[in-house]
Amino acid sequence: MKLLVLSCALAGLAACGGGSGGMSVTAPPAALQLALQPVASGLSQPLYLTAPAGDSRLFIVERPGRIRVFANGALLATPFLDISSQTTSAGERGLLSMAFHPQYAQNGSFFIYYTDSNGDIAVDRMKVSDTNANLADPATAGRVITIPHREFSNHNGGQLAFGADGYLYIGTGDGGGAGDPLRNGQNLNSLLGKILRLDVGIVVPGQTYGIPSGNPYAGQAGWRGEIWAAGLRNPWRFSFDRGDGLLYIADVGQDQREEVDVAPATQAGLNYGWNIMEGTACYNAASCNQAGLTLPVFEYQHGANDVNGCSITGGYVYRGAAIPELAGTYFYSDYCKGYLKSFAYRNGAVSGAQEWAVDNPGNVLSFGQDAQGELYLLAGSGQVFRIVRR
Repeated sequence: MKLLVLSCALAGLAACGGGSGGMSVTAPPAALQLALQPVASGLSQPLYLTAPAGDSRLFIVERPGRIRVFANGALLATPFLDISSQTTSAGERGLLSMAFHPQYAQNGSFFIYYTDSNGDIAVDRMKVSDTNANLADPATAGRVITIPHREFSNHNGGQLAFGADGYLYIGTGDGGGAGDPLRNGQNLNSLLGKILRLDVGIVVPGQTYGIPSGNPYAGQAGWRGEIWAAGLRNPWRFSFDRGDGLLYIADVGQDQREEVDVAPATQAGLNYGWNIMEGTACYNAASCNQAGLTLPVFEYQHGANDVNGCSITGGYVYRGAAIPELAGTYFYSDYCKGYLKSFAYRNGAVSGAQEWAVDNPGNVLSFGQDAQGELYLLAGSGQVFRIVRR
């Protein structure tokens, strides 16, 4: 069952898979070769890496509930934040990601995404310490939103990111279980199986966030105004392209297909099809009505014995300065295979799909991006690697 594979992925169980196999892809250009450069090790299930704008440090999220700081070539001993007493690592739960406010340098605000002790999804706002830039101030913590999620321990989503519009985007899973038994993906009165968009810059008495007027269901009775996009199974990682203004969503599939959805970041109200579709195929049906659905721009099938992979780990479009030849290239991996693959999406079409000849890091949990736009890969072994020119 796919849900068990995902549980293994976050639990870091080596028995879930490994190896470097994959589908047939175009060989990388001979003039450019990549490598994975070790940056940090000894981490406990590193699930996310990010940095505030203009900052040279790396902030690494550990699933058990800690955020670690990597600065001046070393991992600091004292965590930036430790909420291990507030979360649980059962199933796919834990501290899953964080996002710095676009004006972090001025206001010191950041946000964390985790599952609380009941299993519910929680997004909290917090501030950095006034006296130590490498420590958060837990006393400033305040809940932004709680999303009930107690029936199953899997499909919690896990991504936070600020868009160019200054709003906070949240990727939630469908509530768990196989095949979306709770029917949340297509339910516009549920916040599960969605991308949400919140205004966390408006302070209204009695409210912890605002609903942007441009949200597609804002003010409509019976529908949740927080929803930006629907029809997702478990968008473990999504990202905004700094260059082309596109939103990339890597949505983990059920048993057969993994997908990447791409659309303009300004395009509201898209429905990506789950659980009517798994990728471009009807899910558990001989036929299905695809009217009004947005199908993925890229997908791959697991193949026999998951030869091509079992669970997509979405990454970023490269916009760094160290390897200009990669500009516009989207990177991704698969938890079970540990490969490094990429493609380009230009003029509405995918091109240049390829697998890069790098040493296999094992189970890939996530990608990360620093303030300069350079990319990192986080492995179940507790290591962080930087993608560099070989």
